[in-house]
Amino acid sequence: MNQFESRHYIFHFGEATKAERDIESIAAYQESCFQHICAVLGVTPEFKIEYYLCDSPEEVGQIYGDNDPCNGFASPPNKVYAVYNEHIQCIGFHEDAHLISYVINRPDCPAIREGLAMYFDRKWWGIQNMDWVGFYLKTGRYIPVNQLLDKEYFFSRECSITYPIMGSFTDWLISVYGINQFLEMYREQDMETAMERVYNNSPEELNREFMSFISLFITDEAIEKRIETKFLEQ
Repeated sequence: MNQFESRHYIFHFGEATKAERDIESIAAYQESCFQHICAVLGVTPEFKIEYYLCDSPEEVGQIYGDNDPCNGFASPPNKVYAVYNEHIQCIGFHEDAHLISYVINRPDCPAIREGLAMYFDRKWWGIQNMDWVGFYLKTGRYIPVNQLLDKEYFFSRECSITYPIMGSFTDWLISVYGINQFLEMYREQDMETAMERVYNNSPEELNREFMSFISLFITDEAIEKRIETKFLEQ
């Protein structure tokens, strides 16, 4: 593979690929993501992040090891494998947020890890996290955050539901209580106990507060139709 290096990244990509053609803009975009994530979390990794830009989801799934097609994944401490072709460009905040946040801690709870990554993404399939959650509340598909804290349960549900919910919840948590309290919780492993200690509220109580906040917003009908279409496509 060819290689391109920037201040905080080393990119690997095939010859005569779209990744090769776009590599300078890819590097500039990821450097901007890196700067923002580090500023929010108050930490800068000592390592460079290595990006392996692959041709297809099948290739990424093979590298991951389960042969299940996948657009991208982070491999701690410093590697990201992601699809970059004419139709899929899996770059941005998500995998970088995982690796950078793991410098602080890697909580055992996947809901908290993915929630933080989705907080930086802001969107799922091009639609704001909050719009997804409003749609799920309206259609009875919403899953309470306190249930999603269970590792096995989280992985048993569709990521198109769990990821936007946790991303929006994390956004709300940081907006209301601040980044310092969130990071205090993030440094723990037992999330239920950490929430009660840091926020003086149980996960169930925090979930109720979050649902009350989401219910204040009405999702635009056109966005609801887009969400319904994407949801049914899966």
